[in-house]
Amino acid sequence: MDPIGFVLGESSITEFRFAVNPVKVPKFGEYVVAENRDGKEVLGIVRNVTNFNRLLEEAIGFDYAIKNINMSKKLLERNEVIIANAKTLGVIEDREIIPNRIPIKSNSAVKLANEEILHKIFKNSAGIELGNLVARENIKVSLDLNQLILRHFAILSVTGGGKSNAVCLIANEIVRKFGGSLILVDPHGEYVNFVFEDGKESGKNVIPAGIRPERLEPWEFCSLVGIERDASVQRMHLERIFTTVKKERLSGAEFMRRVLEIAEEWIGMQGEIEYVDSTGVVRTARISREDLNPLYRVKEYVATFMRRYEDLLTQRDMLANLKPGYMNIVNLSGFDEEQMRVVVAYLLRNILIGRINYLRNKNREYWENACPIVKKPLLTIFEEAHIFAGKGDVSLWMSRIAREGRKFGIGIGIVSQRPKKISEDILSQCNTKIVLRIVEPNDQRYIQQASEQISEDLLSDIASLGVGEAVIVGPAIKIPAAVKIRKFQGQYGGRDVDIVSEWRSALKGSERLEDLL
Repeated sequence: MDPIGFVLGESSITEFRFAVNPVKVPKFGEYVVAENRDGKEVLGIVRNVTNFNRLLEEAIGFDYAIKNINMSKKLLERNEVIIANAKTLGVIEDREIIPNRIPIKSNSAVKLANEEILHKIFKNSAGIELGNLVARENIKVSLDLNQLILRHFAILSVTGGGKSNAVCLIANEIVRKFGGSLILVDPHGEYVNFVFEDGKESGKNVIPAGIRPERLEPWEFCSLVGIERDASVQRMHLERIFTTVKKERLSGAEFMRRVLEIAEEWIGMQGEIEYVDSTGVVRTARISREDLNPLYRVKEYVATFMRRYEDLLTQRDMLANLKPGYMNIVNLSGFDEEQMRVVVAYLLRNILIGRINYLRNKNREYWENACPIVKKPLLTIFEEAHIFAGKGDVSLWMSRIAREGRKFGIGIGIVSQRPKKISEDILSQCNTKIVLRIVEPNDQRYIQQASEQISEDLLSDIASLGVGEAVIVGPAIKIPAAVKIRKFQGQYGGRDVDIVSEWRSALKGSERLEDLL
């Protein structure tokens, strides 16, 4: 392959500059090769290209510039200078890229990387094909599925940048190509009408966000009905009522109604009461006048919860509905954010504990019925992850799965347009980053802090991406790449509303009505 330039000025083991042939200017994200001082081919990626003309320097005046521009075109062309900066990725050895230890040779010819080499690097038969290189449309890019799931991943972008499209491609490939188990936590019900790329819905399992309150832990129950963590007296009373009612083996809405009854009983009887503690032991406590206001507040919280969410308590427990080998869409659209967090904490706690117990052959038969998805490795993807990964019990369980899930075949994927709202502990554990367009500098810096692979030069790449383009780094891809993510060919509900069309149709409807009148 003919050279496109030659190494210019200083070079090192990590980067080099090269003068570019003006008729062969490389694109952003292009891959090039140059020799190091040992004569080995080193792969680099073009990070920046600058262009200037020696006859048109910055210090010249307008009149002089006009005069030069009107000079011979050939003379101007001979004075064109194009300089490119490249970051070294490593020495090419077969399909592998190993660290480069020797500086790039000065005056070395720079060539475009061989397509056959790039095909080998980006192809993965056990992977997910997401799209093609921005610089080379015919080079398909696949992600290593084992590394993507077990090392966790994050899809980050501004609103409308293409996050949901990427989620749909990953979900489609996991379920259709590999028969994998997937849970998609869907806060707004955007994926309820999801259709796979083959035009079918088989393999999709939409789970209404129902919950059996008696299956919660006492502190989870307090958070479910909305009692703040610092309301210690209210929490103490409700936890005592909860553990007392739990002994009565009630379920769903009946359980909640019984909680209300006991709260009313305790309000009406100052003095000694009996309750059952978390270990099942019957104990006594004294209700004084100071306890009445907290008990009234407890009753109010539970009653308000019942008015808003009673229908959600009548659903069969969602854990039993999670199917292995399916795309399980947990539709949380009926809940407020605080309740969403409680439901998802409950989900994650049981998935992790259930998977561990299943693999260790503890209560295996129980878990096969109570939460059948734990029979196989699984991935949980969190849409609007900033709702869950910022604080509270759900964030703790996400952190624990991020740290320990690899050992038990549990992966997480987080999807968000607000990276700063995500716990750095969780984001840093998502080793593969699929970063679409991010323009907010603070978001860019936060992503960089939480990722060892995202360097200063990649930040400028992220800001300049178009819709559907992404910088991908991490163990699921052999080398960092700027990728044009292909368009999902199925259906999902996350697309923007066409406001103008809807307004116009309403306007035409009103005009027709006026004509009839």
